[in-house]
Amino acid sequence: MDIRQLAYFVAIAEEESFSKAAKSLHVSQPSLSNAIMKLEKETELVLFERNTRGLHLTEAGELFYRRAVKLLQNFDHLKIELDEMKTVGNGTIAIGLIESSKFWLFKVIKEFKKIYPNVHFQFKEVLGHQKVIEALINCNVHFTITNQPINNEEIKLIPIYHEPFILAVNKQDFLAARENVSLKEIKNRDLIISTTGFQTRSDILTAFEKENIQPNIFFEIERLETACRIVEEGLGVTILPESYLKYAHSPNTVGIPIDSPYLSRTVYLATLKDRTLTPAVHHLLSNIHLFINENENINKE
Repeated sequence: MDIRQLAYFVAIAEEESFSKAAKSLHVSQPSLSNAIMKLEKETELVLFERNTRGLHLTEAGELFYRRAVKLLQNFDHLKIELDEMKTVGNGTIAIGLIESSKFWLFKVIKEFKKIYPNVHFQFKEVLGHQKVIEALINCNVHFTITNQPINNEEIKLIPIYHEPFILAVNKQDFLAARENVSLKEIKNRDLIISTTGFQTRSDILTAFEKENIQPNIFFEIERLETACRIVEEGLGVTILPESYLKYAHSPNTVGIPIDSPYLSRTVYLATLKDRTLTPAVHHLLSNIHLFINENENINKE
């Protein structure tokens, strides 16, 4: 049994077809069939059930598939980690981001570059629960900064700061001079909110639900920057993480604390538990923790 056989087996299981798998693998169908026959002979198990309804995994095949996927994944991780070991002091660090983290992360990287000037960076907006998990498991990023409360046995999640949400209104709005507002006071205002699938949207709607208030959703957006631009034109109000509005350049926008026990969020660092990270990545993670601990503008309870 070897890696090639496992890759062939997984491809057939996922395609549920020898011909489709052969095409995706760029091998001949007879070669693929021979490889699986050899694999079944070595394991002394029937891995596929072949009948008029098509090709399906047997019970043994289901177990073999789950283990084979994990073995192939571990093998890919090993190749990546070995390649990264060759790039001491240089190479590339890939980071998954939420939009609000850009206001402080680049300050950390500026200091980091003094120690590792030759390290390159890839920044990827990794949003949504499943996309964060996939980006880490597939080694597309070394770590993510996320507001997703992920519960996955393969992922290590460390809270780095907690912050409230605040109301953002145009400076000409009648609420702009207020010291705080309640959700009840804005229930009839045209609300700008993230589209379905964003954790920020879920957090905000949960707060409205807990206070038994129905919001008037008028604009749905994918970027907080867009929400700020709409507010600047006086077309509605929005609810944003405090750290975002604090650093965003929105001269016509005013932030107002919201009097609600439900409107806050935690931001996390997420890494893959079994992935061996380079000294440079560990150094950057340490710098992030140090910066957050020292910066009271971000680390607010």
